[in-house]
Amino acid sequence: MEAVNKVLGFREEGLRGLHFFIKGLDYPIAAAEYSERDAMAFSILNQNMKTCPMTSEMICQWCISHRIYFTVLYGFRIKHFLVNPLKMWRYLQMRVRLKQYSLLTVPANE
Repeated sequence: MEAVNKVLGFREEGLRGLHFFIKGLDYPIAAAEYSERDAMAFSILNQNMKTCPMTSEMICQWCISHRIYFTVLYGFRIKHFLVNPLKMWRYLQMRVRLKQYSLLTVPANE
């Protein structure tokens, strides 16, 4: 069996670039670019972010809607929970809402 190379959880094959969204967000986000369509979508997102500030959850929902692979660079750790329990609670709530959003947005047969 051949090992699969991964960068931040994204498959390396066909990966054209990574986009990091950090500034002004509670939870940093990394998104992968695999095609020309993704590159065009990211350029539109970057233009929109200049005019209208977005939250971490809004960026994740945008990625889900445009079928772009992303990951939240924040995880459940006891240290996070002890240092800032409210932020950890909001993170867990966001994860639940994103899961519900993805079920509503992406058809089950794809």
